[in-house]
Amino acid sequence: MNDIRTLISAQLPGTQHQKIIDKILNRERLLTDEGLALYTDMPLALLGVLANYKREEINGNIVYYNKNFHLEPTNICIYSCKFCSYSRKKGEEGSWEYSTDDMLALVKDFSKKDVTEVHIVGGVHPHRDVHYYASLLKQIREVNPNLHIKAFTAAEIDFMIKKARITLSEGFALLKEAGLGSMPGGGAEIFNYELRERICPEKTGTDRWLQIHQQAHESGIPSNATMLYGHLETYAHRIEHMAKLRALQDETGGFNTFIPLKYRMKNNFLGITKETSMMEDLRN
Repeated sequence: MNDIRTLISAQLPGTQHQKIIDKILNRERLLTDEGLALYTDMPLALLGVLANYKREEINGNIVYYNKNFHLEPTNICIYSCKFCSYSRKKGEEGSWEYSTDDMLALVKDFSKKDVTEVHIVGGVHPHRDVHYYASLLKQIREVNPNLHIKAFTAAEIDFMIKKARITLSEGFALLKEAGLGSMPGGGAEIFNYELRERICPEKTGTDRWLQIHQQAHESGIPSNATMLYGHLETYAHRIEHMAKLRALQDETGGFNTFIPLKYRMKNNFLGITKETSMMEDLRN
């Protein structure tokens, strides 16, 4: 601890950061305005030292990873998010929807390789409900019972369960029994209500996204969390987003990891002509 304090002190540009640094070193929780200061005022080199310090404090020199492959059932989607370059409407050029046999063949092929997980995400298909996807998971387990299944964003879960006209808890019970081991964190985008109305007004909203992940955690299904950055949001919006995730983590402890996702400007309708810089990416 003394070594890290000496190292950090040598990099201090002034005393305005000392309170935040002391709280981090003393394992005290930062307030939202202090989190915002990490974006607006903290030199990147100092922020990097603090971030690595916390990483080593929690994990030592251990780095966690898995060996997975992606399975994307379809890019056909009922939504038209303005930042999305991926989705297509049914029948549109470039659209696809794999059959169950197609997907099982891919799983069988990867079963010959050194993988530990299948990551399943795709578009929100208008005709596939939770029973369809539960059947898919069961058949994947039959092909490779040792494969961890991480599948379905909150937006996918929301629609497939509503389409089946059952409750969230019933839907998660069905998916867990079928083999769902965890959820990815997609669909969170940015939690600010006004921004969501501008970039993805049709999509599963902030409160529902959090409700779905809460129910997943309570059902014994951990999940990831994400944030889409580099579009219309401000630093304050990013902190607001992470504060909501932190509040749910306090309640359930069910998030495995947080993943910042960079907005890419090509082939979508958001109208942004410049992406964030590498230096900005490092802050996330």
